[in-house]
Amino acid sequence: MSLFRPKSFLVLVLIGFSVVLMPLLIALISAQVSVRGMVDQGTETVYRSVSATEGGRVLVERLVDLERSARQYQVLKEPALLEDVAHKRDDVLTRIENLAVLADPSQHGVLESLREGVDALTAELLFAAGNGESSVSDLDLDEFVRLNAMAKTVYFNSYDLIVREVDSLHARASKVQNLLIWTSLGLLPLTLLLVAFFVRRLSRPVQQINKKIMRLGEGDFSTEISVGGPQDLRDLGQRLDWLRQRLGEVEREKHRFLAHVSHELKTPLASIREGSELLIEQVGGPLTKQQREIARILGKNSVQLQKMIENLLGFSRNPTRSIRSETKVDLQEMIEALLQDHRAVVLKKNLQIKTHLRPGELTVDRDRLRTVLDNLLSNAVKNTPSGGRVEVSVRSADDETLIDVSDSGPGVDETEEKKIFEPFFQGSAPCLGPVQGTGLGLSIVKEYVDGFNGRIELQKSTYGGALFRLHLPMKMETPHE
Repeated sequence: MSLFRPKSFLVLVLIGFSVVLMPLLIALISAQVSVRGMVDQGTETVYRSVSATEGGRVLVERLVDLERSARQYQVLKEPALLEDVAHKRDDVLTRIENLAVLADPSQHGVLESLREGVDALTAELLFAAGNGESSVSDLDLDEFVRLNAMAKTVYFNSYDLIVREVDSLHARASKVQNLLIWTSLGLLPLTLLLVAFFVRRLSRPVQQINKKIMRLGEGDFSTEISVGGPQDLRDLGQRLDWLRQRLGEVEREKHRFLAHVSHELKTPLASIREGSELLIEQVGGPLTKQQREIARILGKNSVQLQKMIENLLGFSRNPTRSIRSETKVDLQEMIEALLQDHRAVVLKKNLQIKTHLRPGELTVDRDRLRTVLDNLLSNAVKNTPSGGRVEVSVRSADDETLIDVSDSGPGVDETEEKKIFEPFFQGSAPCLGPVQGTGLGLSIVKEYVDGFNGRIELQKSTYGGALFRLHLPMKMETPHE
């Protein structure tokens, strides 16, 4: 398994976390080592400073004791005092040697002179004691004054050592702080680069899958699907490609089925329409009034059936495809022609048609816009009771065109407003037309309007019925433009 081609997405995530955390771990370890060294140095500094100061103080005291014993022996000449001088001399010399280890190197010369002075003076005292009492009495012990002064100098210099060690500790702390700052600044860009690298590594296959799924949703079943990244995501890409092939087969089967159904349904329906029209025109001979009414009902219902079949087939043909065949459409002329198509029902139900139109052209898919307006008008005419009103208005607002179709029918129940544009949904209001609809008309309207990048709203009509408002994102042009 390669480091950057793991077998699973989870392993890639874990590797990413580990590598991104590595600079942080380096910074933490570096900080721990630096702080540990500073603590050790501080401990050693405190120990040396305290020991040197304490050693200097004790040295001064022991040297004073040595001087006292020497002067007592010079006066009393007692052998026990001479032995005490020898012992105290050895103690002083030992302390000088120990202090030389702790003291600053600059004091080594003073300590060496002090050691030599103490050793020489006590040796002279011991030598004089061996030559008789007169020699001891004549011995000059004022050298102890100079030696005590030297010892005090060492003692006071021990305090200076503390100050120097504290300054050294501060300098070390500042150095460690700067080191940590520069280490962090140096590792931050590396961490950001690693984060960016692994974010790209992790997000790229996910984005690929997202794009492939969106293309499948848009109906692209011809482009092969391949996904990079870990093995499990590549396997997922292969399964998506298998799904693409299956969806492509289903789509092809659907088109073959629609083509067959379109032929099988429209051919006999066209014959029925032609036959009813021939009967109405009395081509085969005169008809009674009742027979003409039957022929008229047959023709009207065949037209209604053809419209329902076309809606069903149109909805099944992938209603989300992009708009391609755009032409200039005279909106006023199209609406007036559609109203003329519904004239028979309007006259029969004695409906009042009110229009507020204005000359203008839209660049749009003519067939789809006609289907949208025809379905809205058919819906309004069908749901308006006898003697009711239907109103159609067109106006421009900013960079869009608004088309309102309202009626005085029963309207849409508030609980059904969100479902009215769903496929095959039929409201609870009673059907006022001769044929129950399929529930596809408004669904097709919604799909086609979305294809225009527009929107449709359902509002309450001033007549108490429903008002459908189309927002088309295109400005209406006057014919001379």
